[in-house]
Amino acid sequence: MDSEELRLITSYASLAPSVHNTQPWQFAVAGHTLEVRADVERQLSYLDASSRLLHLSCGAAIEFARLAVRVLGHACIVRLVPRADEPRLLATLTIGGPDQASPMERQLLEAALRRYTDRGPYDDKPVPSDVIDRMRGAAAEVGCWVRVLDRPSDRLQATILLQKAEEIEVGDPRYRQELGAWRRTGRSADGIPARALPVWPQNRVCDVALRDFDADDAPPAEKQWPEPPTVERDTLVLVGSEGDDRVSWLRSGRALAAVLLAATDAGVVAQPLGQVTDLPATRLQLQRGLGLLGYPQLLLRMGYGHGWPATGRRSVEETLSLGLNR
Repeated sequence: MDSEELRLITSYASLAPSVHNTQPWQFAVAGHTLEVRADVERQLSYLDASSRLLHLSCGAAIEFARLAVRVLGHACIVRLVPRADEPRLLATLTIGGPDQASPMERQLLEAALRRYTDRGPYDDKPVPSDVIDRMRGAAAEVGCWVRVLDRPSDRLQATILLQKAEEIEVGDPRYRQELGAWRRTGRSADGIPARALPVWPQNRVCDVALRDFDADDAPPAEKQWPEPPTVERDTLVLVGSEGDDRVSWLRSGRALAAVLLAATDAGVVAQPLGQVTDLPATRLQLQRGLGLLGYPQLLLRMGYGHGWPATGRRSVEETLSLGLNR
């Protein structure tokens, strides 16, 4: 592949979602192989001491990159954690000979340009069962699973644990300091800009705890509602894996990317509810409370929103190294 094609692949890979939009990845070319490496300088020291979230983020970038290679007309073989002696090397994408992409692969890559995290209110319309089935199939293709929390008891369990996790995180000054470091007041190539944090109307509230990006040096005050608000109950979708090691985290990131692109292609938006899986204690409680045989990796609220892509991305020059000899 020529350098322009490699730059295009990298630009698509960088559209992937990442925790706090940290974009903790680097790409390098070695012969016919594109290497995906962890940028550990962008790892969250408080929220992600285990690097699970970094692996989820990079797993999503791997899947976006794979789709771009396919749509450019090449076969692509993905190997996760290919060399144990290089912990920062998370994956290799071996670029093969001519191989025409399917119409669905083209649709999903086009959806990557439209995908965004919608933190605002959604319409009162559930995600259709056929879209859920598409997301389940997309996750299964990379060895992961999707579970919709549609039973009242499951939703209540998740709601309680989300609130508990949010209170624990916001109550810790280390969390608030780290969160503040990734908030952006203007346009930026990374982090969470203010324009990506819509203000909810006073007469509407979500029934689950959403991450409070306005948390600063003090816990937020209780909201005072002028009148009882309308309670929004979105579709809650849990992405999980059979294992809970580095390979499983990368697979889960790929599954997350596939789920989000399938949803975007169907006009559905999402917002991560990461608090409940951030903390080992609430993550374990969610696993046991839902009777899961596998491991919960990320909970999402999904529905029909009204936002637009608002977060920035780092330049290709900052994330791609060409012509390495190995």
